[in-house]
Amino acid sequence: MPGPDRWLALGLAGLTLLTRLPFEARRLPTWDAVQFALALTDYDIVRHQPHPPGYILYVAAARGLARLAGDGTRGLTGLAVLASALTVFLVYRLAWQLYGRATAVVAALILLTSPLFWFYGEVPLSYAAEAALATAVASLAWALRGGSGRTLVASAVALGLAGGIRQSILVVLFPLWLGMAWTGFRRWRPVLGALAVLAGTVLAWLLPMLWLTGGVERYVAASVELYESTVRATTVLDPSGGWLRNATGLAEAFVLGLGALLPILLAIPLGGLGRRLRGRLRLDSRAWLFAGWILPPLAVYTFVHLGQHGYLLTVLPACAILVARPVARALRQGDPGAARPAGSTGLATARRAAVATGLAGALSLHAAFFVLAGPVDVPFPPAMAPWRERLQARARAFYQFTLWAETARGLREREAVIDAYVGAIRDGLDPVDTVLVTEIGNGRSYPWFRHVMYYLPAFRIYQLRLGGDTPGYLTAPGTDPPIDIEESRVTLPASTRRLVWVVDYWNPEAPRPAGLQARPLAHGRWLYVLPVGPRPVEYAGYELGRLTAVAGPRRGAVD
Repeated sequence: MPGPDRWLALGLAGLTLLTRLPFEARRLPTWDAVQFALALTDYDIVRHQPHPPGYILYVAAARGLARLAGDGTRGLTGLAVLASALTVFLVYRLAWQLYGRATAVVAALILLTSPLFWFYGEVPLSYAAEAALATAVASLAWALRGGSGRTLVASAVALGLAGGIRQSILVVLFPLWLGMAWTGFRRWRPVLGALAVLAGTVLAWLLPMLWLTGGVERYVAASVELYESTVRATTVLDPSGGWLRNATGLAEAFVLGLGALLPILLAIPLGGLGRRLRGRLRLDSRAWLFAGWILPPLAVYTFVHLGQHGYLLTVLPACAILVARPVARALRQGDPGAARPAGSTGLATARRAAVATGLAGALSLHAAFFVLAGPVDVPFPPAMAPWRERLQARARAFYQFTLWAETARGLREREAVIDAYVGAIRDGLDPVDTVLVTEIGNGRSYPWFRHVMYYLPAFRIYQLRLGGDTPGYLTAPGTDPPIDIEESRVTLPASTRRLVWVVDYWNPEAPRPAGLQARPLAHGRWLYVLPVGPRPVEYAGYELGRLTAVAGPRRGAVD
């Protein structure tokens, strides 16, 4: 890459840094973020610190930054910010290699202003790092066309190390790497040698990770438990159709990732289909690069598991380059051999001006949405309300909880909600006689269990599982590891005098227990306080009572 392009790429990476620093997360906004923060001081996959498959090199890198920053959250967010800048630089470099300067500039700007990419560059999660690693692996895979043995070894090492950051990269980008390696060499011997290098690189981090976990058996058991509890329901093999939610989540992620430019991406395969029907479609090596980069991850995220919108960052850099290419061609820059459009010079100038204005408007809209978008009130109409009222409520809920939640102001509100809960509980309640309750399966609340564990370790916590086939709950006795119990009887400490539900809004499908007090908090949230007497509390199929209250048989039981 020539000097001017190198400086331009560095400048765009620097701009990425400058635009991320003011909006960095100051709290741990998600369940997984809390688990990564816990892993910085006590790495234990069995206790989901972090959750399987382990992310050992990601935790190691974040731990180093945390020591420099003096804070775990800042270390994790700092890694996301740095990874964002690196991704923009690598995208510029790869787009320049593929198509030239104009495409490189447009692709870098698309990624820089993408609300989805921006959000995950501000939060203490591993997705920004995955974007950088995926782009690096794709760049090395593209370089394999030259048949260089040194590049082949470097690409194998890069893929292996990327797997230590996020193990899913090994699965979703292995087809790309193997296909490009075979294309470049057409002989099994160097490819098998590279596979051996890849395996050795993986073992270099896998063996220490297994040792830290306590052996292969404990690691496999933790992974199977996560699959059974979380992943199985999202696979195409599950009869519940959970994979359709994966597809919906991917569609939402594309909207957040490309925004007003998404129609350009959708037009690319449609145009290819049209050329195929006319017999004029020819796939060159660049097309195979993008196919290998994009299709395997999307297949896995659709039919196996999509944890959150950040999964799309594996392929978002590729999508940015694909969108940038036709825009750059329309601008008629960077293609010295391209034929000029028919008509006068004035028409060509007007066309370029229109494309440039549209691009600038789209990029400005994306940046403004991330920085300035505000919340809306979300009503909860009854099931018998008119369909228009229910449709409007759904639209507002989609904006508030899906789109706006991943903006700068949405992130700040999430942090303010955490502070409101922590402040109200820490300042107004006694951990000696107060037990906190969180819920998973409440459609109107985030599952706050991990946050309460992290920010309020003095309190005993129970997370009730709602809506499942069998009752069960997690409990965290102070700073001890969570315990998973499969029963409906919840035994509270003998000193318990009150239950406090830490939920955004009360579960509409569960009647409120008699005596429940709703205490308003900032940002429309609530604490729900229930005094505990000698009789057990019956709620949502559970029976919660002090040790003396639940020691006997259930009411109505026959001896």
